[in-house]
Amino acid sequence: MRYKLQYIILTIFFTTSCNAQNPIESNSQIDGKWNIKLNSNDIGTVNTILEFESSIDGSFTAWTRKGADRNILGFWKSTLARVFTKDFKNGSLIRITDGTVTKRQDTLVLSGIFRSAMSNYYFNGEIVNNKITAELRDGKKVRKGTISGFRSDDVVYPLDDYPAIVSEALDSTKNRIYNRDVLNTKEWKSFEKSITKKSRKFQDDLELVFGFFYLASDLPFSHFALTKIEELNEAEKSDKNQYLFLEEKTNNTALLTIKSFSGTSTEVDSVFSEIIEKKYENLIVDLRNNSGGTVEAGMAFARRVVDTTMTGGFFLTQNWFNQNNDVPDSNQLEKLPVFSEANYDLIIQGIHQEIGLVLKVEPQNPLYKGNLFIITNSKTASTCEPIVHCLKNANRATIIGEKTAGAMLNGERFKLNRDFSLYVPTADYYTIDGLRIDQNGVTPNIELESEDPIEYIMKQLIK
Repeated sequence: MRYKLQYIILTIFFTTSCNAQNPIESNSQIDGKWNIKLNSNDIGTVNTILEFESSIDGSFTAWTRKGADRNILGFWKSTLARVFTKDFKNGSLIRITDGTVTKRQDTLVLSGIFRSAMSNYYFNGEIVNNKITAELRDGKKVRKGTISGFRSDDVVYPLDDYPAIVSEALDSTKNRIYNRDVLNTKEWKSFEKSITKKSRKFQDDLELVFGFFYLASDLPFSHFALTKIEELNEAEKSDKNQYLFLEEKTNNTALLTIKSFSGTSTEVDSVFSEIIEKKYENLIVDLRNNSGGTVEAGMAFARRVVDTTMTGGFFLTQNWFNQNNDVPDSNQLEKLPVFSEANYDLIIQGIHQEIGLVLKVEPQNPLYKGNLFIITNSKTASTCEPIVHCLKNANRATIIGEKTAGAMLNGERFKLNRDFSLYVPTADYYTIDGLRIDQNGVTPNIELESEDPIEYIMKQLIK
């Protein structure tokens, strides 16, 4: 009986081992730590470590360093975040869940859900010869990022000298900020103290970028970030350069979705040539989730829809605030140089050389003279906001949706050491009637919260 029992145990062990041979081989190719370069629309480019763990059923999960949220949020906030949200399970800033792994010849094929506090995307990738490549896409299958990397079981933390990077960023900010008075506020002093202290605990680029972003959110100005920027390949540039989308709703109504003002004046002029040629009586412009861009595309849009010359507002630089404690009065405004070109390089040159610039929009033929409806939400920001405010005040457009983000300053990117760059506001902005849009935003004519604004416009405003 004893020998029979031993035979059964050995048979079960041998059978299990044989049946699990392929999954174990697969596990050896995926399990462990991977040195990852993430390039994401939301996060930017960062180096981090992803740890993978797979099961014999063909599933897997992956995560960045556990407990990283403590270094950014502190103990109590991170505890609440773990309890009440799904963003920081085990304190990892990024996770891949619902993962499946299959084998195709010498390639492991991976799929899952990429999760972070910023967004969730579909993850699809491959492992070949201990190297991983993957893409992140949204529900509309638009690429939102890429992942590449290699196995790195011997990880040495921290991945970079983060206190030195933060110190350089703080020095650069003090030299370039639009108004040095903000450096005397309690918000800035708190930020400077916190980011300096926390930088000693950051272990990878991801923690630095998230930490800087989180702590900077309490500052009294926008357009401030520390990121790692990398040149895009042609495929990535092609994905990112889709900014304007024109759709005909009816014979006399068109919908123009502008995802960003990061394009060129030529692109804007081209789409308006089509709008004017088809003689649409109504134009709906969707600026939801448009975080801004450059003055070039923004001015090109505005000058195609205004029916008279409009003064949008004015920029004030550090050169102004070094000499003045307040915004200019009407007499001082008249002495500021006027800028009306759709040219990014020229306006940056003016901001660097002048104490301020007055922005004017001059109509450019052929003009669109039909009814104009603009949709906004809480993520409509930067370049969008002066346009929205100007067209609303001039009664040239009806603004529908939510109050805009209140993030309107001139921001510029400056290179730091170790491939990092600092995005810092170099000029403040005020509307001609005295509104500082940054931290305030623009309120629409018609506020909608849950109702579909396009449907509302089509049914309620277009006759």
